[in-house]
Amino acid sequence: MLFRSEDAKWLAEDPGSLDRIPPYVVVHRVPYRGPSLRQLPGDRIRAAGSTLGRLALRARLAPQRVFLPDANAPWLADVVPAAVRLLKTGRYDALVTTTPPHTVAVAGRMIRARVDVPWIADWRDPWLTHADLDLSRPDVRAKHAAIERMARWCVGGMDAASVVDHAEDEVRGLRPDLPLAVIPNGIDLEELAGTERRPDAAHCTFAFTGWFFGDRSPRVLLQAVAELVRDRPELRDVIRLRFVGGFPDAARGIVDDLVSVEPPVPHGEALQIQADADVALIFMQDGDGHGAKFLPGKVWELLACGRPVLALVPPGGAAARELAAVDAAIVAPDDVAGARAAVERYVERWQAGTLAVPALPDAVRARISRQTQAEALADLIRRTVGG
Repeated sequence: MLFRSEDAKWLAEDPGSLDRIPPYVVVHRVPYRGPSLRQLPGDRIRAAGSTLGRLALRARLAPQRVFLPDANAPWLADVVPAAVRLLKTGRYDALVTTTPPHTVAVAGRMIRARVDVPWIADWRDPWLTHADLDLSRPDVRAKHAAIERMARWCVGGMDAASVVDHAEDEVRGLRPDLPLAVIPNGIDLEELAGTERRPDAAHCTFAFTGWFFGDRSPRVLLQAVAELVRDRPELRDVIRLRFVGGFPDAARGIVDDLVSVEPPVPHGEALQIQADADVALIFMQDGDGHGAKFLPGKVWELLACGRPVLALVPPGGAAARELAAVDAAIVAPDDVAGARAAVERYVERWQAGTLAVPALPDAVRARISRQTQAEALADLIRRTVGG
């Protein structure tokens, strides 16, 4: 049984992934009455036009800041009673939730208090130590303190949990005695195997698929490319930067003639775009040190996509260590000179026909496989239910 919100009003949806749910799995759709998140608040404000329009939009969006733990909190009013009704039928052996959004963890705690069914919480992103938190602001610090109390309350009701490796310390700090399985993010290798590369023979294409949350931005890369084509104008007709999904307005106007910005696409198409690229891109800000611990889910796709990777991520951090398995070029998020050198090096190799295809070690391939991770989660569920 799966619960899914009816019209989640999220940035993007992927009907193709929904179609892969086996027909024997029953999906219960529960209405979602929360605010629309089809566009990030910062992007909506920047697109408002006039100063007066931006101020008015800020005022309309302000109530979302009071929701705890996040803007999805209104869903609790519908999903909790719906889940309780089903679980009280006695047909189910366990309740499994996955976050983010962390409203789902709150739902799990509320549901578990009403039913005698063990709860396993799957924790896919840090909640309290996320790199996108701007704790320099007093209002963010105040909300963060309230959320920390809520997180401790949620963890107190769990029967077991699975976490990604970069969230393990956070969860253990909240409750050291909680039965815990560390299950990293990963990739469906069979889905990737279905892509056949179709490169643009006329250009050396650098591609990014996804969204720029928090302070993440391609600005440093764009500045690096601007400097490179200024000093080597012959490369202006060679380099192409392809962004599929989100693109921050603050990054526009730097090398727009080299940049292609495209709307979100289904996951399978995003994998194809990465396969078609000559170099795949990933960005991760430092986030007051939290970024070094954070592992974006895209890391696993890039490990297995079979393309060279340019990663603007904290050197020595978790993402950099994982991407070392495919010899990615690691550049600090604020290092314009380093980004320029990496782009120039990749372009020259592309021109010479010597752009190497990285090989993913078998041990890493096994570790990041969805099959391996599904087996680990199934084992945790069996042990919890059996206990």
